[in-house]
Amino acid sequence: MGRIKFRHDNGKYYAREQDDRRYGRAKEDDASLQLLNKLLIIILIVMFTIFIGGTAVALARNGGELSVKYRKVDPSPKQVVNSSLKSKQSVSAYTDLGQIRTVTKGQDGQSGTLLVVAPWFSYPASDIQLYEELAQKEKQEKSIIIGYFSSYTKAELMEMGEQKIKEGIRAKINEQLVMGQITSVYFDDYMFFE
Repeated sequence: MGRIKFRHDNGKYYAREQDDRRYGRAKEDDASLQLLNKLLIIILIVMFTIFIGGTAVALARNGGELSVKYRKVDPSPKQVVNSSLKSKQSVSAYTDLGQIRTVTKGQDGQSGTLLVVAPWFSYPASDIQLYEELAQKEKQEKSIIIGYFSSYTKAELMEMGEQKIKEGIRAKINEQLVMGQITSVYFDDYMFFE
């Protein structure tokens, strides 16, 4: 047993007995907690090192480029409109089509692949009549896009590339427009689901 002095509220000191065995157990508990903390820190460092190393290996293997499965994201409508303001031909964005779900052409007697695409168009900013025509022919535009994708297999679409697909859709949409022409087609979403 040991004695520890404590100061009382009224300024006087008093002594209290302390059980050394209980105090000794507290030291043992502190030591085991410190050991556990060190072990957890080591585990976190090892996990972080593995994560960073795996990322570095994956980037080195691909040459730092995205895999074929990933696409370069198109700019947002706001970005396209803002960047066009700096040029002589400013454009507006027609974004009312929303997401379109379609199925690609089947291959070897199998059903096609589900494709979700969210297209939008840019058109000359001053062309109010074209905007109205695009709004009136929204169902036709969706039908053209669905028909375009359903006439190709997933493999054919992947081989053509996104830019060629956009040009094909733009040409087909412009064929049915009377009041003007869209300048570009963009995709917010372009995903195959198998």
